[in-house]
Amino acid sequence: MTSLHFAIRYSAERGFEEQALALARRLFAVYDEAIDSLALLPVADDDFTLCVNEAILVSQRRDGRAPTVADVRALLADGRARAESPEDAPPE
Repeated sequence: MTSLHFAIRYSAERGFEEQALALARRLFAVYDEAIDSLALLPVADDDFTLCVNEAILVSQRRDGRAPTVADVRALLADGRARAESPEDAPPE
C-alpha cells in the first residue's frame, strides 16, 4: 500500500479547530494502521487544508469547501497518493 502521510493545517482563530479534529478522527477511523503519520498543524496563514504526502489535496481557501475523507478515497481510487504539489498551488 502507498505511504499515507497526512497534514491537516487549520486556523483556530478562524474557527476551524473542531473541523480539523473531526477530520483527523474520521481519517483514523477509516485508514487506521495504513496511516504512516498524521499531523494537526495550527497556522495563522491558512483556513483549513488537507495535505497528503506533502501535497495539497483540498483547501478551504482554494476550493471553497472543507476537506473530507471522501477526497482521500477518491485520491486513492485513482491509484495515486499525490495531490497538487505546493509549488503548483495558485498564489493566495
